[in-house]
Amino acid sequence: MHDIAAYLEESFLKELLFLPGITDISYNGEEIYYLDNQRGRVRSSIAVTPEEIGDFLRQIANFAERQFSYSEPILDVSFGRYRLNAVFRSLARVHNEKTFTFSLRIEREMALRSGDPDFFPGKSEEIILGLLAAGESIVIGGKTSTGKTELEKYLIAHLPPGTRVIVIDNVEELSLVPHEGIDMTHWLVNEAVPKGSFPSLVANSLRNNPDYVVVAEARGAEMLDALISVMSGHPIITSVHAKSLEALPSRMARLAMLSGPKIDRDSLIDDINEHLRAYVHLEKRIDGSGRVIRYVESIGLLNPKTHEMEILFREGNHG
Repeated sequence: MHDIAAYLEESFLKELLFLPGITDISYNGEEIYYLDNQRGRVRSSIAVTPEEIGDFLRQIANFAERQFSYSEPILDVSFGRYRLNAVFRSLARVHNEKTFTFSLRIEREMALRSGDPDFFPGKSEEIILGLLAAGESIVIGGKTSTGKTELEKYLIAHLPPGTRVIVIDNVEELSLVPHEGIDMTHWLVNEAVPKGSFPSLVANSLRNNPDYVVVAEARGAEMLDALISVMSGHPIITSVHAKSLEALPSRMARLAMLSGPKIDRDSLIDDINEHLRAYVHLEKRIDGSGRVIRYVESIGLLNPKTHEMEILFREGNHG
């Protein structure tokens, strides 16, 4: 994987890869854009042809030992601090012409800092750290690019010294978290390897005496295994795509139901209400200068008896 990163960092993208504040680079089949934390989404002046893009993506696939062709038109690969998703010209179009597209995520070691008034309005940081200190499982919800992974990094970095943490992810970004004094083990999901799936690794984590299990992003059946982890006494930190704080419990139940058709939704909801109490929802906005601001929109604590969400914090309702 080092060879892929070295190749990428000497490519036509090299002028963007190390600029502070850039988190995403994309090619829409015609032009390269990048997402800057301060300026929002900006069109790049980099000129490149679809043929050059195709050669670039095929080389990435070769380094990663992946297929990328008409019959295998989706390339999804993670290496170091990069995550790349590309679509072959058999599917991608621009002006009714065949082309290639890609999206590249760039992870920084840790961008979120304590005391950031943009990300942590009001008393939201104090509340979140209090939930962490109490050993609560914490579920982070929000849309794409609202800062879910950054908050996970922040939480890991604020665990007490000596905490044993097992991180399970399909990309390597959480391994970049400064974790001096924390006993952190990082497992990378690999569906092509026996017992390398998310559910298998979550189940295996319980045999390693963790204080916290971090399932970086629950996208499907692994949510049931994450719930089993909590029910066995091992709190978790995880993130889920969700549109609101209140929607998170039902969203998690739907993901867990992907484990099998015979899983009872009402029983799942009861288990979630009983064992997963703390929820944080993130949002993003663009200010008047075009700067992207990610922030804690709300924090809730679920009442296991009433199934109602007690709002501990909501943006706009704090002093």
